[in-house]
Amino acid sequence: MLQLLLFAALAPAPPPASPPADPDRFYPPAREHLLLAPATVGDGPLKFTPGKGLEVKSKDGRYSLSLSLRTGFMYSGRRQAGAAYDHAFEIRRLRLVFSGNVFSKSIKYFVQLAVAPRELNFVDGVARNGPLLDNYVVFDRLRDANLRIGLYRVMYTRERNIADINPLLIDRSLANAEFNVDRDIGLDVRSEDIGGLGKLRYYAGVFMGDGRDQNRFSDPGLMYTARVDFLPFGLFDDYEASDQTRLRRPRLSLGFAYAFNDRARNNRGVLGSPPADGGTTNYHNLTTDMMFKWAGFSLEAAFLWREGRRNPGHAVDDMGAPLPVEAARNGHGWMTQAAFLIPRTGLEPALRTSGIRGLGLTSMPDRNELGGGLNYYFAGHNLKLQLDYFRTWDRGAADLAGDLVRLQLQVAL
Repeated sequence: MLQLLLFAALAPAPPPASPPADPDRFYPPAREHLLLAPATVGDGPLKFTPGKGLEVKSKDGRYSLSLSLRTGFMYSGRRQAGAAYDHAFEIRRLRLVFSGNVFSKSIKYFVQLAVAPRELNFVDGVARNGPLLDNYVVFDRLRDANLRIGLYRVMYTRERNIADINPLLIDRSLANAEFNVDRDIGLDVRSEDIGGLGKLRYYAGVFMGDGRDQNRFSDPGLMYTARVDFLPFGLFDDYEASDQTRLRRPRLSLGFAYAFNDRARNNRGVLGSPPADGGTTNYHNLTTDMMFKWAGFSLEAAFLWREGRRNPGHAVDDMGAPLPVEAARNGHGWMTQAAFLIPRTGLEPALRTSGIRGLGLTSMPDRNELGGGLNYYFAGHNLKLQLDYFRTWDRGAADLAGDLVRLQLQVAL
């Protein structure tokens, strides 16, 4: 019923003649170009572009502002081993984005606010997270040495740096949840196209290592990151999980990244919770990943590894006895997912498997994830309906197994 209502809402007046077919695209839906085309607003300098929102620019191009909004509604049902079925219907995301350039075409800015209850992490009526997700400025006059400074997603794992509007399934993988380094405040130097060759990218950054909501003085421990992407067949949209472009020629991206978090305050580095003993951890993180796309087919895979050395704290229990030193979350993880956009339709079946394993002396449990879903793109990622199901389990603890089914509608203006 929901799908029928959406089709009815999108039914246009008699459309203009379709443009010539794009020979580089593999059988896209017939009306997709109409739904995603920019639209002018009155006779002034305003225009509306799906996904980018309302845009205005100065005549000389030195100033611009885009204002966009996106939201999502999700129903979830779950059953944990030995527990009754429970469910939820919620506003999954509510994002407000301001972006553009100022003083020059080479000075860009981006601000993103998240205000849904889930994103603010309300507990007993109190918001535990602030609304600010991203706030950064980019200086990109030099092709091979762009500077980004502010609060944003650290360029470490590919999966985490696929925007929240673009993931293949409703959530990112189990392995990404454990090993990604998320958002932090700092700076990096990068190039999206080294030498103009269309085959290489790099990112090298220094961050505070305390995460996005930290605003206090801390010890001088920092997080250092580096990432390289190699694209042997040329540049493409390798930070979008689905092959929405449906290119006829195959494309491949191979990524390698390293991060060192010196004196991390949380048990997963930037993320997680402080160790019970109150100390810090020096974490080494490595990952390698790939993205392959061809004619609507997409394949993404990643391997992640982390090893840490604890710096014990001095926390004590209620009797004044020192608390045991908590082990670092040492281990590795993996993720593989694939999907295929059926020609001339917006229908896309997808599958994923993921897992994590503790290594040596560790506080990280072993976990597994297997599942898949169906996506329907009415207007690309800007209007889509997603259904997925996942089973998670621990090889040594049957009571931790669980099943989760979700249905999500996402709209981006």
